[in-house]
Amino acid sequence: MTAALAAARPEAAAGRATFTALAARETRRFARNPVFLFAVAITAWILATDPGGKVTEIDSLSGYPAALLGGFGMMATFWLTRSLRASEPVTGVTPVTLPARTAALCAVAIVPFICGCLALLWFMRLHPVGDPAYGAFSPSAQVAILAGQIAVPALGGPLLGVALGRWVRFPGAAFVLFLILFGWVNLVTVPSLSHPDSAPATVLRLFSPFAFFTLHALHGDPSHVTAWRGSPWFFIGWQLALCAIAVLVALLRGAVGQARSRIIRALGIAGLAALIMLVLAATGGFPHPVTA
Repeated sequence: MTAALAAARPEAAAGRATFTALAARETRRFARNPVFLFAVAITAWILATDPGGKVTEIDSLSGYPAALLGGFGMMATFWLTRSLRASEPVTGVTPVTLPARTAALCAVAIVPFICGCLALLWFMRLHPVGDPAYGAFSPSAQVAILAGQIAVPALGGPLLGVALGRWVRFPGAAFVLFLILFGWVNLVTVPSLSHPDSAPATVLRLFSPFAFFTLHALHGDPSHVTAWRGSPWFFIGWQLALCAIAVLVALLRGAVGQARSRIIRALGIAGLAALIMLVLAATGGFPHPVTA
């Protein structure tokens, strides 16, 4: 037993070293990707030209970093994954499993996530907590709204791109999915415009990787902002569960034996956690819309 453990340690160390080298290589490739660099540049320009306190409703600006770092980051990792798939007949001769290479690809999501966190901090500098543009949400909920709209999508989008690249061969799949998600977010928001107190409309609005939580008054006093029902903190839990599902779906490609069984079980757990978080997000927070 002791001899077996001693023999396993060098193998584990070699596996970690291989993974670190793969992750570092893919991270460098991702950081040089022109699509990602374009997203970073446009995000920086938007933040640099942000009018600050002149914004009457926070959701009118916070979605741009999510679309750029998350959406364009998804397209970048999708093409990065597809380029690796094209080289797998050659790289497959090395003692590295497909799930290990997929895990290294998932690790690159730390780069857009860091950019998302920096964008979040800069955004909060321009729009500090307590700004009337956040509506009636508490200070902690205001932070959660921005984290769920800026930082977490910058993590989830690239992870979704890896999963999509592992399972879909169509070269334009990431762009099509980006358009579908963009359209879906706007479509599911419509019922809350006419039925802001509806529980089904709230669930539908939150059944998305990105959600709006405030509405600028279209009539009456323009300084009034309506805070829609829902819990921003539990919504972040829903988003993180979606991130876990994306990673597990990506790792499932090429997994065999016990590893595949463990991934499938983990997918079931992550799916259940996502459902619980979605229900809590829809039922938590304000029971009715509040105008501030």
